[in-house]
Amino acid sequence: MRRFASGLIALCLMLLLTGCALCPTQTVPVLVTPIVPPSLTSPLPAPAGRVATNRGLLDLLADYEALRIRANKDRAAVVEILAHDAGDEE
Repeated sequence: MRRFASGLIALCLMLLLTGCALCPTQTVPVLVTPIVPPSLTSPLPAPAGRVATNRGLLDLLADYEALRIRANKDRAAVVEILAHDAGDEE
């Protein structure tokens, strides 16, 4: 009888230990949205200027070129923010 009881206890202990091992913890994916500063997504105002001469036209063209360069830098910054947040966590 003693042998039967110790075997039964051992069987119950093994079942209890394997019962915990059969329930793996499940990880839930969490979507993290990166924060993009509003200064990078807000529209840029058009350069103001009067075009009365060729010099005025060249100045306006230079202002638009500076605005285009700034817009491209803003886009590159947004891409960098999104790529950094979507990549591997360090």
